[in-house]
Amino acid sequence: MSKAAIGTTIFALALAFPGVALAQQPAANCPPGSWFCAETNQQPAAPAGQPVQPLQPLPPGPPPGVVYQQGPPPPVVIYQPPPPVVVYQGPRAMPPPPIYYYHPRDTWPRRNEWGINLHIEGAMFGGGVDGRAGMGGAGFGLRYRPVPHFAVESNVDFLAGTDYNGFQRNENALTFNGLFFLNPRSRAQVYLLAGFGFSSAHARDENQGVSYDYSYFGGQAGVGLELRLSRHFALNSDIRGFVRGRTDSQANAHPEFYDPATNQYSNTSAGALLTAGATFYF
Repeated sequence: MSKAAIGTTIFALALAFPGVALAQQPAANCPPGSWFCAETNQQPAAPAGQPVQPLQPLPPGPPPGVVYQQGPPPPVVIYQPPPPVVVYQGPRAMPPPPIYYYHPRDTWPRRNEWGINLHIEGAMFGGGVDGRAGMGGAGFGLRYRPVPHFAVESNVDFLAGTDYNGFQRNENALTFNGLFFLNPRSRAQVYLLAGFGFSSAHARDENQGVSYDYSYFGGQAGVGLELRLSRHFALNSDIRGFVRGRTDSQANAHPEFYDPATNQYSNTSAGALLTAGATFYF
């Protein structure tokens, strides 16, 4: 037993001596006094007496519950609120109707109108020497209306009857008148007229068997009413007073009128002309 114990002790010491020797040789990367040290990349400790460099702090980690995801950043989203919803309630809150632009129709009278007038007429110049004086006839005219308030008209008239002296008489007249319409936008239009004219007459004294020829120049004025039934048709009536004098060569030698009460002679005559007719506009 003693030999076995001694042998075991000697074998153990033999194994422990190389390990102690190796432990006494410091490795290049192991700090002094280390028993077991693998070769690492750790730097040797600073010599005694020199300050130790502080360790670099680790970057802060993500907060709890947050996980970083590698990859491209998420797209940018721009939020645009939806338009407000407008609710109309009740008839007063309804949107207004669209604007309606009124275009007046082409009413008459139009500008730059032409018209043809046909009329009948009667002449009044008193009862005459035998109370039977009076003449009647017909005529036509051409009217030009450049503006609604004004027109010019020329007329040709033919009359026949008994004149102031009781002679049978035929007369032709050419007149020019201006017409002033007071209310041209109305259906019933009142107008004033004024103008001048020329006329010629042939009279025959049946008792004496003598004939006379006269010519006149004079003026006239009056008032009338035109009833516009449509754009192209109207009815009219007016009364015109006239005054005229003789212009023929026998005026001074043979006066037309003689007043036995005053024993005076005259070549001036006056009277009224009543007309009624229709005008066709175009």
